Amino acid sequence: MKPIISESVYKKLYALINKFKSPQVKLLGQELFNATIVKDDALQKDIVSLNSTVEFFAESFNKPITMQIVLPEEADLSKRKISILAPISIALIGFKESTRFKWKMPSGFKNLTILKVFNY
Repeated sequence: MKPIISESVYKKLYALINKFKSPQVKLLGQELFNATIVKDDALQKDIVSLNSTVEFFAESFNKPITMQIVLPEEADLSKRKISILAPISIALIGFKESTRFKWKMPSGFKNLTILKVFNY
């Protein structure tokens, strides 16, 4: 399963991984390397991207979670805005609504389901 990322988001994220050095940045870099890059206007509206608001279910939380994936400087958990460098954001970016998958998180493997994607 390959993530799908728009050209403009790819450029922003590529610049970000060249700016920071951490295990999360390395993981994001691997996702970018594996991604299918599409023209901005070809990215489907039901694919998680930078600035998307995404509702997802993780079995360990036992309830749906809604958050917006943003650049690190825009992150604010009180507003449910989470950095693209957070492990859950890296797991979700580039995947489509209704996708179910298993992802390795710092606390172990998690089963995730993307329930709804909002791109404005």
